[in-house]
Amino acid sequence: MLNETETARAILAVCGAGLAVSAGRDLRQRHEFGEGGALAWAVVGAYPHRCPSAVRALFVRDRYRVVLAVQCTAGLAAPVVAPLSAPGSAVLACVLLTTLLLGLHRNDYGTDGADQMAALALLTAAATLTVGGTVGRLFLAFLTGQLVLSYLIAGVAKLVSPSWRDGSCLAQILSTDSYGSPTIAALLRSHPLVGALMAWGVMLLEVTFWLALVLPGPPRWGLLAAGAALHLGIAFTMGLTTFVFAFIGAYPALVFTAGSLTG
Repeated sequence: MLNETETARAILAVCGAGLAVSAGRDLRQRHEFGEGGALAWAVVGAYPHRCPSAVRALFVRDRYRVVLAVQCTAGLAAPVVAPLSAPGSAVLACVLLTTLLLGLHRNDYGTDGADQMAALALLTAAATLTVGGTVGRLFLAFLTGQLVLSYLIAGVAKLVSPSWRDGSCLAQILSTDSYGSPTIAALLRSHPLVGALMAWGVMLLEVTFWLALVLPGPPRWGLLAAGAALHLGIAFTMGLTTFVFAFIGAYPALVFTAGSLTG
């Protein structure tokens, strides 16, 4: 079983890689942050921000590109540094957390669960690596609680939806412009039973995921593997790759906390 420092380094390695992917995507789409772009500071900063002027100065296009470049570089370094150096991991965790929080504050609309989970995971990693001990274990338990609640709430919300219970929701989601996969949507429409089985599989996984905290080794790893497969499937069909890194990056905290509970 990993100790709290090793667990935090594992979280950093996975989440850091995800932030590198995210920052690299934003750097490739840098025109969106320029004048006339959907994410230009004149657009997203149209209302007063409650932060120092020095911080606001980082939000204009050219300076924000530097923030993204730092995030991308630190994220690429995270999987390499994390297994080798605890002090280096602590520095990288703090750098990545700072750049992520700057990005969330700059664009504080349109964020999703992956952004929030990544922020919590990096906060946990930074706190555990810099303070450690009881504080680190408490942060890991907190991240574990957030993780299982995220799945449980999502599962319950789906269970009360008629379109999820009859399986038609998946074809509808995959027919959208933003998260669409026309081929798979057509397949699910022509095979509604498949859609229903997939929908119920997702719901059952989400509402039972908390059992990974109390189940013994093999069933626990089975639930984690199923959760990872779910996120990989979503990334493949809907393009939501950030969820893979943010949520799977929090899995080490669950394993550590479960080991502390069950011995």
